[in-house]
Amino acid sequence: MKEEPLQLDTRKKIYDLIETTPGIHFREISRRLDIPMGVVEYHINYMLKRDMIVARMEGRYKRYYTEGKIGSKEKSVLAFLRKDVPRAILMHLMLNPGARHRDLKSELGLSGSTLTFHLKKMIKKGLVIEEGDEGGKGYHVSDPETVSRTLIIYKRSFMDDLVDSFTETWMDMEF
Repeated sequence: MKEEPLQLDTRKKIYDLIETTPGIHFREISRRLDIPMGVVEYHINYMLKRDMIVARMEGRYKRYYTEGKIGSKEKSVLAFLRKDVPRAILMHLMLNPGARHRDLKSELGLSGSTLTFHLKKMIKKGLVIEEGDEGGKGYHVSDPETVSRTLIIYKRSFMDDLVDSFTETWMDMEF
């Protein structure tokens, strides 16, 4: 008798979580499902070997996605949206295109070095564009449509009131 890949409840829970929370990392899977890391690792490896899911390194994290369900552009966006500070920066820039460093720092309550660190990473990945001269640089999201669509589609997976508020505001502006 051939085994069904999602026959086991634990494996199905892990797969379902990856499907509804694309870009989730290993420890977060273990934490959210309250499953020991060794058990998660076993089932992740099982699904990776059978091409049910894919893993992608994003900085220090290996992030997981269901195979064929999400494009590479959205994976890059989700890698940033899964972190609180980059997500806050992106949402602020979506609603305030051209915001300057000092405005972002003040509005988000970040230190200058923390903000610069995250902006540089997003600029390097092509997610944010820096425009202007030394006297007045502003920042823009390079592809607001992809970022907003990704936030709207996966808003439940963020468990963040700011994302809920952003998506409502964004949809009111768009329609």
